[in-house]
Amino acid sequence: MHFNLPSRRYAAAAAVAVLLALLAPLPPATRDAAAQTWPARPIRLIVPFGAGSTADMVARLVGARLSKDLGDGVLVENRPGAAGTIGGAEAARATPDGHTLVLGTVASHGTGTLMMANVPYDPVRDFQAITLITNAPGLIAAHASLPVKTVTELVALARRDPTMNYTSAGTGTTTHLSGEFLFSRAGAKITHVSYKEQGRAINDFVGGHLPVMIYAIPALRPYIDSGRIRPLAVTSIRRVPSLPAVPTVAESMIPGFDFTAWFGMMAPAGTPRPIVDRVHRTIIGAMETAELKQQFAAHGLEPVGMGPDEFQAFMKVDLQRWRQVIASTGIKGQ
Repeated sequence: MHFNLPSRRYAAAAAVAVLLALLAPLPPATRDAAAQTWPARPIRLIVPFGAGSTADMVARLVGARLSKDLGDGVLVENRPGAAGTIGGAEAARATPDGHTLVLGTVASHGTGTLMMANVPYDPVRDFQAITLITNAPGLIAAHASLPVKTVTELVALARRDPTMNYTSAGTGTTTHLSGEFLFSRAGAKITHVSYKEQGRAINDFVGGHLPVMIYAIPALRPYIDSGRIRPLAVTSIRRVPSLPAVPTVAESMIPGFDFTAWFGMMAPAGTPRPIVDRVHRTIIGAMETAELKQQFAAHGLEPVGMGPDEFQAFMKVDLQRWRQVIASTGIKGQ
């Protein structure tokens, strides 16, 4: 019996059909089965900022609970640089199988993407939100040698001395934007000095090489307690329970002033929803424990908690808000 071989056209069509089948989304039953066997290996948790940062601290606290509840290790990987967008890019291109998570921040998924050039990802579309973990106000602090005790006195001094400078968590972060917004509104010229490594920025500030820093409270708290730096104001709309005597910028100078960072767990877009939901439940459960609440409170943080869909919508709205803030300050991206 003689059989005719298929023509090249049909062979090519068959090959395309096979390729499309391989690229097609997994059916729900297959995704659910994959989620049931997850995790199959240790989970990589990317942090877009360096060791010792607030993002790093939050990731390690939550990562420890994930390791315990999921029965497999969570390996924290710090990928700092470019206002968090280096780590964000690394997470965006990861395989969406649940074995890569990212501790997203307002910088890596908001301000940084608006300030840095050639960011290779969309901060909303290329990620699957899991939960908003916490908010963190910034602290405006002065070196103990600077003769100011309030943010109003700082502005007055800056008006008299246009050579003054300050540092922050980096270009494009909420601490940088809060400083630019504050000083431009107050009519004071004070130059922002950007560092690639936040640890070095803190060391230079505490060492007296820079007179002012706007940064996260947890990292600066030890130096407040030792008297080496002086807190002037917090950037949130309300006072912070861990520093109740420190006023807000809103009550001191600019009504409505509110520059607060956020930190949330995310995964690459396309991560199976059963895995997303499981990570969400685990984190929410951890945030409801007295232990984690106490650990967060010790660092001036308050657990938030938010569902995946709500967090995804929040990210979209927040991005637009920061776009407007950046436009109003006239800050140029890098």
